[in-house]
Order: sequence, then structure tokens, then C-alpha cells
Amino acid sequence: MEQNTEERLRVSIVEDHDIFRKRLSELLNFYNELDLVLVASSAEDFFEKLERYKEEELPQVILMDIELPGISGIEATFRLKEDKHDVDIIMFTVFEDDERIFESIQVGAAGYLLKDTPIDDVVNSIKEIRQGGSPISPSIARKLLTMVKTGEKPNSKSNPEEVPFDLSPAEIKILEHVVQGKTNKEIAEDVFLSPWTIKTHIKNIYKKMQVNSRAAAVRLALKRKIV
Repeated sequence: MEQNTEERLRVSIVEDHDIFRKRLSELLNFYNELDLVLVASSAEDFFEKLERYKEEELPQVILMDIELPGISGIEATFRLKEDKHDVDIIMFTVFEDDERIFESIQVGAAGYLLKDTPIDDVVNSIKEIRQGGSPISPSIARKLLTMVKTGEKPNSKSNPEEVPFDLSPAEIKILEHVVQGKTNKEIAEDVFLSPWTIKTHIKNIYKKMQVNSRAAAVRLALKRKIV
């Protein structure tokens, strides 16, 4: 009996590690209920390829590596959710980093799996997330439960006024100027620092916020009410 291909879930992989990406692709291709429609080695590569797809061809679930070169998995997830794409995103990582878990959830990821998760469990998670579930590796789920029970944010300090991403007061001040649309030169004049120093500060801000552009930093700063 011929299978109804409309029932197949369209899945994408965004993963920079060549061997892991190829192996994961091979394994997922064994499952008839899945249709691997887009595989990319970076977020930039993914977004470029995504433009070529018709609406009915777009992925429904993305396995997103959190540690990507250039645009991070967190920033890519933020962009996808901001554009209101009807897609569910499962963060794929080797780390059990509290802060990254928290940030991933904040920007719209609905699942969080470790890369050593058995392939059958990965496939079940893909199905679960399309049914409204939130698949999370057991060890990560325990961390989240601990956060809920204690009422603490990941890596929280005793200072209740600590801002997201561990930005320093100087970095917050510079970020305020960035949000106002000022150039590095204009910011340097306002805060009495050299343009080179401002450039270094902004680079550090991008790194802490897991973004790769001024526009992304501004969007996330406003979303998280940092400024």
C-alpha cells in the first residue's frame, strides 16, 4: 500500500560538525514518517537555503545546534520565531549549560536534547513536539525543575538587579546608545572612549547576548527589556 507522504513530518538539521551532521541525516532517513528536507552546516547556510523553499515545503521541526559558527543557534531560533514561522525547534547540544537552556527557552525553543540521545528518542521527540509537547533530556529536565523549585535564574548571583547575559553597567550604557541608532564614533564621543574601545565593547556584548549584528542585539535588548 502506498504511503501518504502528506503525513510525513518535514525535518531540518542545522549542525556544523560534519561527521555528526552526516550521521544524524543518515539515521533520520531510515524513518519513513520523516522527510529530511533541509540540512545546513550553519545558520547562515540554513537561512539562505530556506529562501528557496515554497510554503508547503518548509520544515516543521528543526534540530538546531546551539553552538554554531557565526549566528548562534539561539539567535537563529530568535529570528525564526520573530518571523512567526510555523516551526518547532529542538535545541541540540553536548552541554547541560543552565544559562543556555534558559536563553533557548526564552527565545522560543520548545525542546532541548543532548546529542547523545538515542535516535529513537530523537524521532519520538520530533513527533511529540508537533503534538504540542516539549521534549527535554532527563538531566536537563531536572535542572529546569530545580530552577522552578528554587525560583532562581541560571547562574544567578545574590544581586537581585543583575541583568540578563551578565552585561556590565558600561556595556548596558553602550547598548543603550546602540538601541538609539548611534554609530561607534558617536557613542565614543558621548562616553569619552575611543571608537576602537567601543568596537571591542560591542563585540563582547554580541558574544554575551549570542547575537551577530546590531539589529539582532537591539531586538533582543528590547525583548528582554535590558534598556
